[in-house]
Amino acid sequence: MSVSDLRRTLVEQAARVCAEFGPLRLAAAVLGAPIPDPAREAEFGILALEDGAAGLYYAWLGGAQAELPQRFHAADFAGVDVMDVARLYLAGADAERSLGLAAISAVTAHFYRRAGYRPPSAPDSMAGLDVGPGDRLGFIGNFVPLVRYARARGVDVAVVERKAHMVHAEPGLVISLDPRVLHDRSHIICTGTTLLNDSFEAMLPHCSHARRLVLVGPTVGFFPDAVFARGVDAVAGTAIVDTAQALARVAAGAAIGDAGRRTLIARDHYPGFDTLLERALARG
Repeated sequence: MSVSDLRRTLVEQAARVCAEFGPLRLAAAVLGAPIPDPAREAEFGILALEDGAAGLYYAWLGGAQAELPQRFHAADFAGVDVMDVARLYLAGADAERSLGLAAISAVTAHFYRRAGYRPPSAPDSMAGLDVGPGDRLGFIGNFVPLVRYARARGVDVAVVERKAHMVHAEPGLVISLDPRVLHDRSHIICTGTTLLNDSFEAMLPHCSHARRLVLVGPTVGFFPDAVFARGVDAVAGTAIVDTAQALARVAAGAAIGDAGRRTLIARDHYPGFDTLLERALARG
């Protein structure tokens, strides 16, 4: 299964949900500011359906994604069939893929509600990884607070980054452009933005020796079946619990805070798309 196959699978799952329960239409969108703010750790955009189900995308990828607010206008999304946006995930540009994946995540949230499935809450920001001295933790993407937390616990950390100016080395910490620094890692935390910038497939071979691989970030709200099939052990994302508040906070450049809930879905305990669809159909 290539990345294009993975993207196609996610779009097909969204289309299947919409065929059974749709059409589903978008009610609102906030397109995150693309210019990083040194005072903040991250910025997100959000798409919300008419029933309040919502999906997020990370807004600071840079490159072509930075043009997103100029090329798309939030007001134009109201009333649009969500599948018209979800299909943008098949596009070749980061901006389109960002909107497409957020739309798929919104459909996923709607689907979970239909099926009566509530993703378990995450016990912490480390996606449930219990690491300490002697462990060798890898990051795909520089999660600064998590790196800081891990190092404070005596964990040896290696980070793969795409930005050359972040390259750095000191005892207990390596930040590199070379994914081979992951080869001796016992645990790996991968950013969900790899599903936006099309680097997920390329990273997987470098994670094969890890005992546990988790996909993390507010972007990770989509159907997890396809990434579980690729060897991911768990997905840790953000479920929006107060859509109006989340929209307002993203629009204000504030953190989502208690308008969202951290979730952690383990591969071994996830019911699976087909089972959830049966439940959703049975519930009517």
